[in-house]
Amino acid sequence: MLWCLLLAILFHAGQLTNESTEPFRIIPIPKKEFGYSHFGSMVLMSENDMDSFLKKTYAQGWNNRQEFEDALRNAKLDFTTEALVLLRHTEGSGSVQVIFETPILNDRKLLCEIRGRPIPPGYLGTADIADYCFAVAVSKARVSQVELQRVEGGFSERRLAPMVFPIIEK
Repeated sequence: MLWCLLLAILFHAGQLTNESTEPFRIIPIPKKEFGYSHFGSMVLMSENDMDSFLKKTYAQGWNNRQEFEDALRNAKLDFTTEALVLLRHTEGSGSVQVIFETPILNDRKLLCEIRGRPIPPGYLGTADIADYCFAVAVSKARVSQVELQRVEGGFSERRLAPMVFPIIEK
């Protein structure tokens, strides 16, 4: 019986170690939100950084800011080992379908791509601006920088200049 208990403890410890060594995880936040227009892409390295950011966004216009904050808080980020990266994108029409591709880790650089799809021929679009954000928790030990590549959709695709965010303590 003691042998089984020891194996169970070791197996559980191994699972925890494997989970904590993942290089990134996607945090499920609302994809499209007017409030995202109030900030750009950024890296938050600490709980204080996140609290300060959330405090600054409190009085700004949002559709549902509480849902965004709850999603970040429910992610239970461990800022001793993780950084939070918020990746923003704006499309000139709300009818553009926006996709966050699965990030790719190459050496210690995490490549993230947000892609707006072209509007189908014959469709006029909605002509309303749509703001998007995607949240990724990255391992401070496994990721040294995040590169964001964006493609605007609409009537013709246009690749925007890449943005690089270092993952370093202040």
